[in-house]
Amino acid sequence: MACRLPKDNKPSCSGQVFVGIFFDGTGNNLDDDYKDRLVEQRKHSNIVRLFHTFRSDPLKGYLSVYVPGVGTRFSKIGDENRYLFANRGAAAGEKGGHRIIWGLLQLLNAPHQYVSNLALLITDAKARTICNTLAGPGSLDTQRRSVLRYWQGELASVLKASKPAVEQINVSVFGFSRGAAEARVFVNWLFEVCKQEKGGWTFAGVPIRLQFLGIFDTVASVGLANLLDNGTLAGHQGWADNTLEIHPAVEQCVHYVAGHEVRACFPLDSVRVKSSYPANAMEVMYPGSHSDVGGGYAPKDLGVSPTVDSFMSTIPGQNMYHEAFKAGVPLIEWNELGKRFKRYQKDLTPSPSAIQDFNAYLKAAKVTAGPVEDLGRKHMAHYFSYRFKHREVFYQRQPYTTAPAKHQGYLKTTQDSFMSRLASLALSLEISKPRMSRGELPMEPDFDPVKSAERYEKLHKASGLPLSLADKHAIEVAKRIDAKAVTTEMETFFDKYIHDSMAGFIDMKMNEYKLNGIGLTKFRTVFKGND
Repeated sequence: MACRLPKDNKPSCSGQVFVGIFFDGTGNNLDDDYKDRLVEQRKHSNIVRLFHTFRSDPLKGYLSVYVPGVGTRFSKIGDENRYLFANRGAAAGEKGGHRIIWGLLQLLNAPHQYVSNLALLITDAKARTICNTLAGPGSLDTQRRSVLRYWQGELASVLKASKPAVEQINVSVFGFSRGAAEARVFVNWLFEVCKQEKGGWTFAGVPIRLQFLGIFDTVASVGLANLLDNGTLAGHQGWADNTLEIHPAVEQCVHYVAGHEVRACFPLDSVRVKSSYPANAMEVMYPGSHSDVGGGYAPKDLGVSPTVDSFMSTIPGQNMYHEAFKAGVPLIEWNELGKRFKRYQKDLTPSPSAIQDFNAYLKAAKVTAGPVEDLGRKHMAHYFSYRFKHREVFYQRQPYTTAPAKHQGYLKTTQDSFMSRLASLALSLEISKPRMSRGELPMEPDFDPVKSAERYEKLHKASGLPLSLADKHAIEVAKRIDAKAVTTEMETFFDKYIHDSMAGFIDMKMNEYKLNGIGLTKFRTVFKGND
């Protein structure tokens, strides 16, 4: 045993360990999105951006762990992302459980590296075997807990006989999309195997604190996802089954959610439990689609945000950085980033014009505090009104005119399907009328979607015919459309910054309108706690 000699030559016989675990989102991967791309083509998420700012020096007790998103290659757990047919990682969250287990094993490695001159308690090869055993088909929760407790015992034996002594393990966890779901499960699985004693928790005999949980737009969608949006399939199978509530041991949870996301396969998993939020959790809605909040688009994708500093995701990204820093997470100080790591600071810095347009939109939108599902409806009502207002000139203006040719096709698909759903409400009137009156077809200048929806509802009620789910969604959307309420500030914001994620999904071979007959014309489904 020996005490460590720092630069001032004063022996340090004890210290604390700080571990940051970063779970990336579905389809997001540090190598594919950042390392293997030209600077101007990078499309890394806020998880990568924050990972770059975490202090990493294992000998001094700082260890950062990056976990690639499901649907991408992660060789350390044996996931080469090769599928004969559909990508089950992207479609169903396959091997998310493997990633969570791997993160827990790295948490065991962190204090061991600190006291053992970087030696691993669990080698990568052994970790891979454990992941495939504990998260593979037929694995049991009891088996997972038993194995993790065994390795805690092994770590505890090493720590008792080593210097410097570990006074405390401080853990911060970050995640986006399914990575946010993984982060929440990681915390719950961790505290299943911790001991509660003396008013706190211990791990391998050492006090442990979960100081910060920073997550972006949680989407579980594990197993059979919510594609049909009919309440029968919630996407909470496998590792996401009753594991998503925020554990009370978390000192602070910050959850940023997307106000302009509607894909059926991407329902929001709020941190709210029934009608109230846990005392340790804060949830904030930002305007934008899923990846406008968590990051992951390349410049010019879908005709918006041509530069990194015009990404809306940089705003919640930087805000999360500051929240984590205030909570004591050992991130590199902002001024130091600017001096030594300018690239990393730039990745989290929006342009003055982006900030100005963001604030102008918020002022014009007038979306105040309230239940998260209500806020989402208000933001999306503005967006639907914008798409409807410009229905006659959609193909002569941004974002269509500035999008790559391939993306123009996707944008046309979502616009056509949106108008088709509105038209279905109007055309139904032909049952009771020999011909349509002027103003009753969506492309006509004086078409009123609210009146059309009300007439359609009245007709069905009188006929005794039940409304289809797609019709119910279309009616709800149509009733919220108000083209006159769309301001110049809203138009600028939607033109320049907001990605049509439904259109982007088509690039991943997922045309939701073809699959569920609903497509863009719906409001987002929100799950709460362990719904």
